[in-house]
Amino acid sequence: MHRHLTPLSLAVLACIAQTAAHAQSAAATQLPAVQVTDTQSAPGSTLSLDAPSATGSRLGLTARETPASVSSLGAADIAERSLTRAQDVAVRMPGITEAPAPGNGGTSLVARGFAGHNSVAQMVDGTRLIVASGTITYPFSTWPMESVEVLRGPASVLYGDGAIGAAVNYVTKRPGFETTQREAFFSVGSFGTVQGGVGLRGPINDVLAYSVYLDAEKSDGYRQFMDTQRHNYALALAVRPGRDLNITLSLDGGVNDDARYFGTPLRNGVLDERLRRTNFNVADSVVKYDDRVWRAKVDWQAAAGVRLRNETYHLSTDRHWRNAEAYAFNAAGTAVNRSDYLEILHDQEQTGNRFDAAFDGNLGSMKNRFIVGLDWYRTKLLHTNNSPYGGASTVDPFNFAPGGFISPVPTIPGRASELKTTALFAENALDLTKEWKLVAGLRSDHMELDTTDLRGGVNLVKKYSPVTGRLGAVWSPSEALSLYGQFGTGTDPLSGALSLPGGGNTFDLTKGRQVEVGAKGAVPAVRGEWTVALYKIEKRNLLSRDASNPNITQQIGQQSSTGIELAFAAEPVRGWTIDANAVFLRARYDDFKELVSGALVSRDGMTPTGVPERTASIWTAYRFLPQWQAGFGARYVGERQGNTANTTRLPSYAVLDVSLAYDYSRNLKLGLAVKNLANRDYALAGTANARWLLGAPRTVQLTARATF
Repeated sequence: MHRHLTPLSLAVLACIAQTAAHAQSAAATQLPAVQVTDTQSAPGSTLSLDAPSATGSRLGLTARETPASVSSLGAADIAERSLTRAQDVAVRMPGITEAPAPGNGGTSLVARGFAGHNSVAQMVDGTRLIVASGTITYPFSTWPMESVEVLRGPASVLYGDGAIGAAVNYVTKRPGFETTQREAFFSVGSFGTVQGGVGLRGPINDVLAYSVYLDAEKSDGYRQFMDTQRHNYALALAVRPGRDLNITLSLDGGVNDDARYFGTPLRNGVLDERLRRTNFNVADSVVKYDDRVWRAKVDWQAAAGVRLRNETYHLSTDRHWRNAEAYAFNAAGTAVNRSDYLEILHDQEQTGNRFDAAFDGNLGSMKNRFIVGLDWYRTKLLHTNNSPYGGASTVDPFNFAPGGFISPVPTIPGRASELKTTALFAENALDLTKEWKLVAGLRSDHMELDTTDLRGGVNLVKKYSPVTGRLGAVWSPSEALSLYGQFGTGTDPLSGALSLPGGGNTFDLTKGRQVEVGAKGAVPAVRGEWTVALYKIEKRNLLSRDASNPNITQQIGQQSSTGIELAFAAEPVRGWTIDANAVFLRARYDDFKELVSGALVSRDGMTPTGVPERTASIWTAYRFLPQWQAGFGARYVGERQGNTANTTRLPSYAVLDVSLAYDYSRNLKLGLAVKNLANRDYALAGTANARWLLGAPRTVQLTARATF
């Protein structure tokens, strides 16, 4: 990998030296703030090509200036589509789908042929959420969000390991000194669902500003043991001692008593409609998450063209699962066997600090933007469980009695892990000419993972030193067209972060690289924007079996994905908006051996599990009277392979949504939304022909939104 980065390293080092020399003569132009701003793009667009992106670059580049695929959706459009769950916004972006399960927090995503938290990073305001045992449980509410942004393709150069497929950034609403905003919402819906929230932000005086966003949800659920209670909060205080200095203190978090549903078993490989609403979990099951994030941000415009930023944060997470998680019909199809009686607790803490210095000036006669920084964090996890997860029972599926949790093994601490990471990063954007822009980035991580088996007393330590980079160019021959190309590298952890793969410390991180070319443009006649991206990603150093000795694991495997992404947004007629995208990809195991019943079996040429190769999404809305608006949406997810042999599949599905909104007054809006209009049964995830995690049936939601 280093031979690919050598030119990039030299380019970045040259930029460091020359930018420092020119810092004193920098123009007075300041680096654009990383905020969501109004643009001339079509309402409801996920493209927003001329808006600065907080995710595609640390330099405040717009999506049009960034040699990568970037999408976003703002708060107003999130509300228009009645999207209340954070990940539901992400899956409206091109090529992003979901693979949820209670064990991964219900938040796992899939992008560009790569699935799971190890390959699709999730962040809050650019702060990376470290994965613990394949799980992330925050954020879950869209109420305090200003926008959701997605950078597709390897993002390790910006955010560290675990971002080969994509990075999703949840941008929260923060205090403002300009105006006071007060808003609230209340909704009722199917299955006893009630939601409500209030949001307040604005100046206290010339020095202080605040923001308070609170919301809660309660639902009975559409099957037994799917009742939920959620509370979410986002609190912040901004201090502006002077014109050029801003300090923001914030506390974000939530408590989520989530649904205890782990899937519906198939009968002879087929969904029995009589069991569509049956939950085979135990009566005293538990799925509960409690997340809190404290942050202190300092933003100082030190001089003309020189900006310093620092963020210190502390994340604490408590999670508790107690469930019977595996269900399968017996051979006769008359009873369901339950197993995997798991009780697991996570006590996780993540403390970190990120500092960067940005310089906006010139290299000779060429405009140049440069940023260099240091990212440090430490994550601790205490993993408590009842491993080896015994317990079993047999139940009558048509006269179901849930019973209680049973386990022959006590729940005690099993593993303590600590991950320490220090990273130096740099990024540069150089305007070679008015039409040509060169964008480069480089990141060097030093990581140490310390894992202790608390029962066996074995301590293992592994150090990693990945170097990742990105080099791209953008050519904009006109305001209506930009062409770009990019080469980037990234890394993924081999297994859920904070655990050593295979129980040992001999394996390195997986390594990925991507080549991407694309085009972005505008169609002024219809207030339209469009993007096209073609890419190829290779992920190497997968764990595979030794061909001569199947009992030996080695790192020789490779997985790849080649695809094309299309997106279009427009307002053909005033009041009628369209936002659509489609993705076609080919994902394959190129070099992968699997041990099956003691024999080594090649999976070369097979499609990775859980990855759809065809996806599409559309949302269109029409304001047919001054006070009325109707919306229609559809999402299609192609079939996904259920195992590495590609002998079982999760079926494709399409979900239809409709909405009707009425502006009762300037300050009060009413909305009616129907999700899954056709009331189709579909598998979000699962074990192909054995068990499906079914999506929600038809749900109706009536919402009132007010400003005051």
